[in-house]
This record gives sequence, C-alpha cells and structure tokens, in this order.
Amino acid sequence: MQQSVKTIKFPFILDRTILIAILILPVINFCLANLSRSLYFQDGTLGICPSIGVYLATVRLLGYRIWPAILLSEFIGNYLLFYQNIWISGSLAVVALIDPLVITWLNNRFIKRRNVLERAQDVFKFVLLLIPTQLVTSTLSVILLCVGGYSPWNVYGDVWRSWLTANFIGLFIVTPAVLAWFVEQQQRRLHPRRVVEFALILLSLIVISQIAFWGGYPVEYMMILPLLWSAFRFKATESTLLVVIMSAIAVYGTAHDFGSFARKSITESLVLLQSFIGAIALTTFVLSAIVNENRKAAANLQKANDELEQRVQQRTTELIAAKLLADSANQAKSEFLANMSHELRTPLNGILGYAQILQLSSALTHKERKGVEVIHQCGSHLLTLINDILDLSKIEAGKMELYPQDFHFLTFLQGVVEICCIRAEQKGILFLYQPSTQLPSAICADEKRLRQVLINLLGNAIKFTDSGGVTFKVDVISQETLTKGFTQLKSYKIRFQIEDTGVGIAPEKLDKIFLPFEQVGNIEKQAQGTGLGLTISQKVIAMMDSKIKVKSQKGKESGSTFWFEVKLSEAEEWIQTHSIALQNKVIGFKGKKINILTVDALWENRSIVINLLEPIGFEVFEASNGQEGLEKATEIQPDLIITDLRMPVMDGLTMTKHLRQLFELQNVVIIASSASVFDINRQKALDVGCNDFLPKPIQADELLRQLQTQLQLTWIYHNESELTRKLAPVVTEIVIPQISELMTLYEAAQRCDIGDIQAEIHRIKQLDPKYIPFVEQILTLTDEFEIEAIAHLLQAHIPTN
Repeated sequence: MQQSVKTIKFPFILDRTILIAILILPVINFCLANLSRSLYFQDGTLGICPSIGVYLATVRLLGYRIWPAILLSEFIGNYLLFYQNIWISGSLAVVALIDPLVITWLNNRFIKRRNVLERAQDVFKFVLLLIPTQLVTSTLSVILLCVGGYSPWNVYGDVWRSWLTANFIGLFIVTPAVLAWFVEQQQRRLHPRRVVEFALILLSLIVISQIAFWGGYPVEYMMILPLLWSAFRFKATESTLLVVIMSAIAVYGTAHDFGSFARKSITESLVLLQSFIGAIALTTFVLSAIVNENRKAAANLQKANDELEQRVQQRTTELIAAKLLADSANQAKSEFLANMSHELRTPLNGILGYAQILQLSSALTHKERKGVEVIHQCGSHLLTLINDILDLSKIEAGKMELYPQDFHFLTFLQGVVEICCIRAEQKGILFLYQPSTQLPSAICADEKRLRQVLINLLGNAIKFTDSGGVTFKVDVISQETLTKGFTQLKSYKIRFQIEDTGVGIAPEKLDKIFLPFEQVGNIEKQAQGTGLGLTISQKVIAMMDSKIKVKSQKGKESGSTFWFEVKLSEAEEWIQTHSIALQNKVIGFKGKKINILTVDALWENRSIVINLLEPIGFEVFEASNGQEGLEKATEIQPDLIITDLRMPVMDGLTMTKHLRQLFELQNVVIIASSASVFDINRQKALDVGCNDFLPKPIQADELLRQLQTQLQLTWIYHNESELTRKLAPVVTEIVIPQISELMTLYEAAQRCDIGDIQAEIHRIKQLDPKYIPFVEQILTLTDEFEIEAIAHLLQAHIPTN
C-alpha cells in the first residue's frame, strides 16, 4: 500500500515542479532582462547575459524535463522586450535552449557533479565545456538577427563576438552562483562575528569599486583582495555572491563610461571589461574550489581518524585479553631467566673470582698456573653460554644495545686466541693466528660483544673441524683520519676472517644457519651448542653496521670461511693512559689509605673482593646483609661500598636509599655488584643512588677500573715477566716440515711410541728454527699423551695416494 502511494505522488511532484517553473522562470527572466537594460552599452550591446546562466542552473537542478519552461520564458522575454517578431523570437528561444541542455549533458558526462565549485579541476572542465556550444549558438543567433534585420551583416563579426562573450560570462558567473546557493545542503550557521566580517568584505568591495570606476583611479584589480578573503573565510555561496556583485558593478560602471575600461570603441571596452570579469571570477572560483577540497579533505581525514580511533579502541579491547596472556607468559619467562642467571652466576663468581686470585699468586708452578688458567677460561666460556640465553631474550624484546669503551686491542685478540688454542689442542688440530702488523694498539668498541662474536665463530670452526686446522686472520682493509674539533682520530676498517678445513655447509643450508635454534652438520656436534650463537652474532654485527658473510662447500675438508668487516676508531687516549699498566701489574696506589666496605650475603663473594683488594693496600670491611652494612657504614665511614642487591633482612637497594638520606654518608661512592645483570636491575641500582654497576662474576680488571674512576686513584705498578710474555707478539705462521719427516713421525704415532716421537721431533727442531712452532704443537700433545690427536694432526698434512 505504501508503495502505491509513492507511485501516485511522484508524478504529481514532477508536474507541479514544471508548472511552478513555467510560472516563475518567465518572471525571473523578465526581471533580469529589465535589469540588463541598465547595463546596456550605447548600441544595446550587453557585457553579461545573466538569464542564460539561470537557465543552465535550472536544468542542472531540476533536470531536462524543465525545458518547456525555459523555451516559454525565453520566447516571452524576447518578444515583449527585444524583438516583436514571433518567428525571430521563437527561433532565438529554440537556439537559447541548446546551451543549457547540451552543456548539462556534457557536465553529466565529464564532471558528474552539480556544483562545479567542489573541485578545482571541475572549474577548468566547466570553462572548457562552455566553449563548443557557445560557438554554435552564438553563430546561429547572430545569423537570425541579421536575417530578421535586427543587425546589419557588415558588423556580423563584432556582434558575434559580443554575443559570445556576454553569454559566456553569464554562464560562467551566474551558473556557479545559483548552484552554490541551491546545492549546499548543510548551511553553516553564521555567527554575528562572521556576519560583521562578511559586511566588511562587501563594504571593501564597494569602496574599491567607487575608487576605481567613479574616482577615476585604475585600481580595479584591487577588488580581487576582498574576493580572496571571502574564498578563504566563507563557503562558495558567499564568494559567488560577491563575484556577481562585483561583475554587476564593473558592467554598470563601464557601460556608463566610468573607470579605466571605458573606451571610445565599444569593442575595446568589452574586451577589457570581460577579460577583467573572467580573470577575477576564475581566480576566485578556483581558490574557492581548492579551499572547499581542503575542507572536505580535512573533514574526511577527521572522519577517518574518528573511525580509525574507534577501530583501534575495539581492536585494543580485543587485544587486551591476548596481551594479558602474553604478558603473563613473558613475565614467567623473564622471571625464569633472571632466576636462572642469578643462580648460575653466583657459583661462577666463586669459580672465576678465586681463579683470578690464584693467578696473582707467585707460589704456583707453571703447570699449576696453566691449570688455573684453564679453570678461568672454562668458567668464562660457561658464563658466555649463560649470556647467550640472556642475549636471545634481549633480541626478542628489542632491548639489546652496544656499550663501546676503550680497550687494548692486541691483548683482547690474544685472549680470544688463547681460549681457542686450548680447544684446538684438545681436538688435535692446528690453530693459526695471522694478525696484520697495521692493527691499532687500542680501539673503542663493545669489547664484550666483539669477544662474544669471535669466540662463537672460532668455536664453531673448531667444533666442525676434525682434521687440518683453523686459521684466524685479522687484517686492516682501509684507514682514514677524522677531525673532531682540534683532535684527529684514526678510524680503521678491520676484517675478521675465520677459515677452517671442516666438513663444510651445503649451499641450501647457508641461509638457515643464522636462524635461532637452527643447527646444521653432524648430529653429535649439534648437541654441543644451543643453536643461538650465530643468531646473536649476526645481530651484534648488524648493530655495528655490518654483516657476517659465509662461503662454504659441502664435503670432506672443503671447509668454510666466515668473515665480517667493521669500522673501529683508535683509542689514543687509552694508550697514553694505560701504556704502563699493559706491562705491569697493580701492587698499590698513591695517596692515603682507603677503606672499602663489601656487603654480600655469601662469604665467598666477600672473600673474593677482600683477596683482590687487600694485597694492593685497601682496608676491606665486610657485612652479610643490608642492615648490617648500614650499621657498619655508619661506624667506619668507608670511602667506597660494594654491595650485592639480593640479601636477607635488608637488600642492597633499600640500604642505598637509607645511606643517601644520611648526611655523613650521602656522598659515599656505592657500587652495586649483582649476578642479576638485566638492564632493569642495573637501572634500578643507578636510580636509587648507586654510582656504578659491577656484574658478577667479578672481573679483577673491571673492578680496578671502576675503583680508579670513582676514587680518582693513581696506581703503582710492578713489572711482571709473565704478563709481558703473554703480551708478546704471537707467531703468525706455522711451517710444516717435509713429507718424509712427517711420515717418520706418523709411523711412530701409529706404534704409540712416545720415545721415538720425542726423538724425531727434537731432530726436526734442529733442522730449521722455522719448524719450532710446529714442534711445540706436537710436544704439547706429547706431554698430554694425546697420541691419537698427534696422528690426526700429521695425517691432515700427509697427501693420500
């Protein structure tokens, strides 16, 4: 039933619309025609024809069905006001009907919007679409005037041009104004302030018009300023209204010989006037369209932002539950890693601490000292494995960072080589270290991370090499000098390259070796690691703006080559400061006696600090918890406190807070030392007032460095031949004896005859000093009765038939 009602009502609306248009449109045309008479030039020529613009706007608003109203309106206006010839008036009415119908069709085809001021490109399209029909209708209209005797043929060109421009200006000025007023659905409520502002714009337009047309000053183009003002501040309705007013004033003034556009020649006056109106209107309309586009874009953006915000809120709500579960799992993992790290580092602190203390003892034999070094190196390796697990957690959380510091580069490399030499000797393979002679003595880098990468790559090479050997090359690729202020810094591009004669890696597996928990090669060897080393190493090197590269072939003794290149700056200041320390050990310090308080729940941890510091002149006191440490500190007034974080009764953080509140101890130096080495633990310690953080296991050199920094100490050194020997240059090449000599040794090894092996190796030593490094390799294995390792080592250098 509702459907039928709509069907009956709709045609009624259409008929009523046409009827109203037939009644109203002729009245509008009649009024505009009478108004145009006041704008005539002396021969009746029009500067602008507003009726044609109204017709086009009407068709754009009401559709093609309105054509009878336009035809009747134009006929009545022509017959009553201009041409009393029915045939001429009717013909001109038919011709006038072409413009609104054809232009509307072209607009629907190419613009597809009623309001042509919505986009700047639509304004230009509208101008172009007016031209074809105007050429046709102007030509037909002037021909009808000449045929009817209303215009002589000898002035056909002038009449045609004035008819064309008058209609064109009428369409271009009036149509957008009417459309803007009727198409705008959301009328903005004008506040009193905006009404006043519009009145000021209109007043300024009238004042400039008065000065230009009636004052005789050529300032007509100043009228563009209030029009631009309106385009920015108001909608198209206000801007188009001002353009219509401006056009009417300009036509009226010029038609009555006012202003700089008035000339003796009507043609010249029309050209100047209509060019002015067109330029001003086009500029205003384009700017209004651009402003309208920007407003719509801003509104759409705001709408999109609102919708996006709603979706984000919805999505956030949906993710809260999942996040809670993930946070719970991550919290459990973090707590597990933190507890595991703390529990493992605590016994390691005792192992590595006393290994360092024993290394300082002069009562150890060479063999005992070597055993202590092995304990220290193995403990350090275990610490590295623990750090790998923690580093993986940091990588997943995106919290891994580099902490560059100055250190002695050659000693650093020597330490890495010594660790790897032990592993190579245990497997019975050669380990060659080939450093460049151009390497800097000291560099600035993250020593811990660089050591971690090198030990991992070298350890993998040794692990997957059963015969032959591993070669570690460190070369300087390039060198440059950088100027920073008044200081010149040397920068080196250094290549670290590890070559082995292992089983190699299949090409299809090269891309997988850097993935977490991905291991290739022998299953037994895979079980010896965590599968995290290469992943962490690649991440660390990427943070140094480089990449680990690999070249390998699958097959027996085909081998693999890993290398990376990093830029490292030389630490000249460190060299000058520590040149003496590199050849001497600390035996004391200059100045007054210093009291140090160590606070730790475990006696072995306190014992390590005591045994490291008392021999070089510090007086060390101890406390087993924070409460006892607080009382002890108040009693002895120490110069420096080393405290653990986790302790019974009172922890280290709480103790530090209390110390910072005591006037006599608020400036005492406090170093937090803990096996909880996460960055959050370090930051908590610094936030409560600690001056520095010393991770456990405690490294003697790091402890001394922090003491020197915090207390401004000057060390007293003593020469130590053992340390000097360790810092001596390493043999860079091992020369292999001739095959005949190797065969004799190999046969003795197969017989398991230690005596013959030792006799033969001493004989080879006498042949040429260049064989000494090779001889020492064999003698080391002989001392350990590693006959099988000797056989494997020799077999790798004996060609097979």
